[in-house]
Amino acid sequence: MLNDKIIFWWDNSSFLPTGGKLVNHPNSKKIFGFGAREIADWLRVDIQYSINSVNIWINNLTDLANSRAPDGMFGVGNAHWVLITGDYVFIGTEYVEEQQVLLTREQLLYILEQYKAFLEGNYEDPNNPPAPIDVEFIAEGQEAVDLYNSLEGSHQVFYLE
Repeated sequence: MLNDKIIFWWDNSSFLPTGGKLVNHPNSKKIFGFGAREIADWLRVDIQYSINSVNIWINNLTDLANSRAPDGMFGVGNAHWVLITGDYVFIGTEYVEEQQVLLTREQLLYILEQYKAFLEGNYEDPNNPPAPIDVEFIAEGQEAVDLYNSLEGSHQVFYLE
């Protein structure tokens, strides 16, 4: 498992979620931190500041069989892919090759609950910065694509190959 944080930065009117710090992996040229950035971008661009949207996603993830996409193909939109196969969620973007992430539904539910708490707070007060959200996920980048594609019944992600 990989661990990172979604941090918040002030943009002159409200705090925005952004990914954690990009770090070089010891003894490697690989850079880590893109998974948290993708999750934060998905929250900022697709969920935005809507508690209703967070609740819809929580309901969909909790009861996939009765969700808006019971087959787990939540689709491609606003540059983000959200695909669910079993208990695994793939979130990716077509704009930054490294920003692909594979996590469990449980991990995403935790992130959504924390984001909901952020939205219920005063995110428009520059003097009251929100606490970072701890994120845990399975893989990021091409490894996330490969692991997701290897799942039985996956929706297959081909755009990076």
